[in-house]
Amino acid sequence: MARIASILIGFTPFHLLPMLELAGEAQGELHLFHPDLRADVLQALGPKVSYLGGCDAPRGPRVLRYRRAGREIDRILREYDDVALYAPHPFNPLANYALFHPQAGRRYIYQDGILNYYDARSPLASWKWRLRQKAKAALAGMPYTVYQGHLSGVDALPVAGGYFTHPDMIARAARFPLVKRLRLAAAAAPDRPAEGGVLFLDQPIEQVVGNDKAAFLRARTFAYVERLGGKVIYKPHYTQKAVTPPPRWRMLDEALAALPAEEVVAKLGVNQVVSYFTSALANIVVAYPDIACHATAADAVPITIDGRPSTLAELFEGFGVRVVRFDAKPD
Repeated sequence: MARIASILIGFTPFHLLPMLELAGEAQGELHLFHPDLRADVLQALGPKVSYLGGCDAPRGPRVLRYRRAGREIDRILREYDDVALYAPHPFNPLANYALFHPQAGRRYIYQDGILNYYDARSPLASWKWRLRQKAKAALAGMPYTVYQGHLSGVDALPVAGGYFTHPDMIARAARFPLVKRLRLAAAAAPDRPAEGGVLFLDQPIEQVVGNDKAAFLRARTFAYVERLGGKVIYKPHYTQKAVTPPPRWRMLDEALAALPAEEVVAKLGVNQVVSYFTSALANIVVAYPDIACHATAADAVPITIDGRPSTLAELFEGFGVRVVRFDAKPD
C-alpha cells in the first residue's frame, strides 16, 4: 500500500488561517511546521498531526527548529510514495528547501495576503537579499535556491494547484492546473459580539512610501478615523516594536495583538476596520461582509497585474474594501 503524506508550512500569523483550513482536507499523514503555534491552534488541529522541528513545544533557538524540520522533511520525502507540499511561497528558507527539494512531490501554493493578486516580484535579484536568505538557510543546515519571477515561485517551479479566496482574480492564473477557493473558515465566528467601533491596523508604511509621505498619510488617516466616531482600538503590526497611538485610542492587549487581525475582529465585535494597505482588509471583508473596511493609502502603492500598470486600490476595490483617497502629497 502506498504511503501518503502532506506537509504544511507557514510562518506568519496570517498563515495559520489557511493552514487550519488546508489541514482539514490534506490527505495521508499530516506533518506541519509553523514557528509560532498558539495553544488554541494546537487544540483545533488535534492530536493526529506530526509537528516538524518540534514546533508544538518550541525550545531553544528558532534556527534549531528549522534545522530539525529540514531533516524531517528529507526523511518524509525519501520514505513516502506520495507527498503533497503546501506553502505560501519559497522565499522563506524552510519553504524554499521543501519546494525546491529534488524529491518534492505535488506542490500547492496557498494565499499569502494579496501577493497572489498582482505581479509581486521575488526580491532575490538583489545581492543583499540573496546573501541574507542564503545565510539564514546555511545556519539551518540547508541549501537555498535563488529564484526569479513571481514571489510565489510559480514562474520557477511547476505547481499542482493553488488555494485562494478570490480564484478569479489571481495573477499568473495559467500557472495553476488546479485552483480551489479558501474560505478562511477559521476566522468566521457567527456568534461574535456586535459592540461597534473601529479597529485600526497599523503598518510600517515608511518602508514603502518613505518617511515624508508616511507622515502625511498617518495624519490624514488618524483624522479620518476620528471622523468615523465611536471607540477606536489600536493594533500595531507585529514588526513594529515601539508605537504610540493617539491618546483617545485604546491599545489592544498583548494577547489579542499577537493574533492575526482576521481573528481579532471576531473577538472585538467592531463594525469597521481601517488601515493603510494591509492585506488583512481584503481577508476581513471576505470573512465578514458586514464589517466595513477602509484602505487609506492603497492608491499610493503602484503595482502591475499580469504586466498591466495599476495600484493596490484596484485590488482592494475588487475585494470590496472602501478605498479612501486623500489630496496627494508631492513625492
